[in-house]
Amino acid sequence: MLTRRSFFQRLLANQEAREFLMNSLAVGEADSAVDLDRIAEHVRDEALSRRIYRHHAEERRHARLFGKRLTELGFSPRPLPPELDYERYVQRFGMGTPKARIDDPRPFDENDIILFFAGSKAGEERACSEMEGLIEALAEDPETVTLLREIHGDEIRHVSYATEELQRIAGLGQRSKVLRMLRAARRAEARAHRHVSRAFMRHLMQMLDYPSWIQTLAGLGIDLAFVARWLFPGGLDQPIITNAMPTPADRAPASAESPTEAESAR
Repeated sequence: MLTRRSFFQRLLANQEAREFLMNSLAVGEADSAVDLDRIAEHVRDEALSRRIYRHHAEERRHARLFGKRLTELGFSPRPLPPELDYERYVQRFGMGTPKARIDDPRPFDENDIILFFAGSKAGEERACSEMEGLIEALAEDPETVTLLREIHGDEIRHVSYATEELQRIAGLGQRSKVLRMLRAARRAEARAHRHVSRAFMRHLMQMLDYPSWIQTLAGLGIDLAFVARWLFPGGLDQPIITNAMPTPADRAPASAESPTEAESAR
């Protein structure tokens, strides 16, 4: 019988599948940092801009940590197949800031800020949930679990600072707009995640020689999770932690590694 535990035991015992999983995580973290520094340049509020720069630096750090873990396991980073390009799907389905708006030099207005943080919150919420599942599932690989726990802590802060900003704007009389845009972002994220998850699971199950009927059941499970997220996108909750991304105003944006790196991200 297929269980989550048996699936990941089989995955860890298969070098090709293990490499595919770790490489996907590394590429996903690298993609998360794309355009965050450019978005920060559009934000007129200096304190908020510094928080976004810090977010950018931390996502880049995550990508390097996963890349280092890949090397430790004897693997090399490589591009993912097009069907696993999560960023392409979120742009296609309208989650977050469109590329055309990032290329537009005009400073962000309130709608742009809401759109960015709604998309960031939707993506980081899903990333946190997946990270929690991986921490449990990969218990037999303690070195990777230690890395995942470290990154998960950062992701919680990323969700929280996005929530804090959305709560601030909602408190200015824009709650209905924030809720509408947040729910749209979560639905767009659910669509993107469904496409990528089905392709990702198909690749893994073929590597692990699972029969077609099990692959079909796995795809059905992904579809059911998508339907639930689409029908019940939730509301605007409270931040998990407060003051999640502090950045002292009297020095360069803080990063998880060094002020020099964060400054270079600008």
